[in-house]
Amino acid sequence: MLSICFLTAFQMEEAPKILVTLLLDGREICKKIHHLNSAAEIIDGCKHLLPCTAEFHRILKFNPDFNEYIDTDLNDSVQSFDKFQVLFNSITPSGTLQWAGQLNTDAAGPSNQIKVGPLNRDVAGSNNQQQHGQGPVNADRLRALIQIKGPSILADYEASGTLSETSRKLLVKIGVGDLVEQRGFYPSNEEKLMLAKNVVTLFPSLKIKMGEENEGFEHFFDPVSHSGFIEIKLRNLRRSLHDSQRRYRRKRTVPSNTSFHPVSTPLQTPAEEEEESTVEWMTAMKRMKPSHENFSTIKLGMEKTFDSRRFWIVNSSPTAEEIFQQYPHFIDMPYLLDIEFEKMYPGKADLFLQKWEGSIVPKLLKMATMKDNPTFLPSTAESDGPCFRALQMLTYLLPPTASGRGKGWTKCSVKSAISYILDIKPPGSSGSRHLDPDRAVKNQQPHLLCLGDPSTTAQYIIVAENNKVAIPLEDNSLTCAIDKLFKMYCVCNLAYPAQLTSVFNFFEHIYDMPISGGKRCKVVELIARIQAML
Repeated sequence: MLSICFLTAFQMEEAPKILVTLLLDGREICKKIHHLNSAAEIIDGCKHLLPCTAEFHRILKFNPDFNEYIDTDLNDSVQSFDKFQVLFNSITPSGTLQWAGQLNTDAAGPSNQIKVGPLNRDVAGSNNQQQHGQGPVNADRLRALIQIKGPSILADYEASGTLSETSRKLLVKIGVGDLVEQRGFYPSNEEKLMLAKNVVTLFPSLKIKMGEENEGFEHFFDPVSHSGFIEIKLRNLRRSLHDSQRRYRRKRTVPSNTSFHPVSTPLQTPAEEEEESTVEWMTAMKRMKPSHENFSTIKLGMEKTFDSRRFWIVNSSPTAEEIFQQYPHFIDMPYLLDIEFEKMYPGKADLFLQKWEGSIVPKLLKMATMKDNPTFLPSTAESDGPCFRALQMLTYLLPPTASGRGKGWTKCSVKSAISYILDIKPPGSSGSRHLDPDRAVKNQQPHLLCLGDPSTTAQYIIVAENNKVAIPLEDNSLTCAIDKLFKMYCVCNLAYPAQLTSVFNFFEHIYDMPISGGKRCKVVELIARIQAML
């Protein structure tokens, strides 16, 4: 390598020690410590490091007061520990391709298999396919990188038709690493979007289209919510950056929305006459005993008060206890939850019962036997019943995370996560003991209390310890109990347990509902793996 300047040992000791970052066409070429006396010397020295013919554009000096690089004059003084960025522009486009290709070929090693496409937007010109990641060059480049750095990814996909979590992590690592090498630690949304589209182009089974709200690649990068595996990897890489390399942005305030589970049809303020009718029906229903003879009248009353009830629940955010005080038949006639849910989401009330045991459970149990999944079930787990073991597997595949901790969060291990949805007690235990006002509350949100063995006949109770509410269920099936619990969350507009948000988001998919929340990439990945299984 050519020397930047010829200095004697004495001159080097006297010259200030500075950090110089050389950039060509906006891309970092090198970053080195030098001993130089002026900005002009810095520019002259950098010219020897350029891999192609280029012209000087500007020189920036780091200003600690503003925490930014700003333009500096060539005659400005240079002091020790100053930091500079020197920007050059290549004179010919071919020069850019030449040095970019050389760098990537050297990085690839002797195999020299990488197909290097245009790295400069000006060079790409009007080629719309290349700029938006749909052209063959970019997809071929990603494939070549995978063949060199992660051939096991292709083997895994060929064998199973999808990717394991290990292979997906390696894929994202390779793709993001190449993106950072080309565009730096803060690539644009278009560039991240290009990578996400290339991933699902190479691996079609990873494309998950749920309804019309997405295109199928959003679990890798969603430009609307700025989430996904690619964004997560970039944020993790940026943690190790020096302060001078970071881009600080003010956090945007997200407007609060009291509706955790919005209904399919918009809600309108009830008219005064409707409010009077609602009060009359509520009074009449409270006086009726829960019986087969009164069911048709109670059902009619619930239908008449539906709009007013939904408006009150969504806008006033009452507790579960307050809701059941006004509508007590939700407790003594739990099948009213099914009717309410069906009116909220027409045609979706029976989807969980249709899909869970018939399709989802067998595939989750199959995943438990795959070598890339942790072996967590004890040897006696076969006697626990398929539904319970599948629920266990789901809590392992979608474990509680420390990110996004909010109200209701307590430290939770993967093994204990299932207790936030299902608490198993011996037969004959008292469910009312869990509503004792002097008892410490562990689960802030409603969950299932199982009295007996989940693999055999057991009694299930929905318990909301915080609200001192218990709903005994007539069904002795764990599947039916989970179905009722989820519907209660939707009907009462309750937030999911913080420890199991991803598990409940997966349930939303089974009900063919939009997946709520911004951090859904792990859920979508699991959906892709399940859909790829025969």
